[in-house]
Amino acid sequence: MEDLIGRPVLVHPELTTDPADRQGQLGTVSHVSYDNEVIEVSFADKHRSLYTTDTLLVLKPHSELFRDMMDALRDMDAQDFKILLSISMILENGTPRQQHEALGMALINEQILRSATIPLSSRLELTLPQDREPHWQKGTGR
Repeated sequence: MEDLIGRPVLVHPELTTDPADRQGQLGTVSHVSYDNEVIEVSFADKHRSLYTTDTLLVLKPHSELFRDMMDALRDMDAQDFKILLSISMILENGTPRQQHEALGMALINEQILRSATIPLSSRLELTLPQDREPHWQKGTGR
């Protein structure tokens, strides 16, 4: 999970209980607690707050976003498609700063946010090695 440090994240806009009151704000992962999946997020104003992985959103992997865009093309507004295509291109070739900006682009409307992001917890489940201890595998004891 060291590769999470510096990753842009979005505090879920519909989070109902956030003592830091950062719903819908962009931040950067600054620390990861391995034992209980708590993530420390730093914000532009230098404040930090702790979140669980299911309360933070990240951009989908490029291939997944592109596939989902193509599947939903007929039902999608042209402007939303253009924005998602821009996000997808940034994911494929962009700098870390551009990827942070791409996450901000996902906030334009609810459709784009839903299409472009997934909870950080889902992303971690996708990247866990299959040879890990049983309690680290998807669906057991979480």
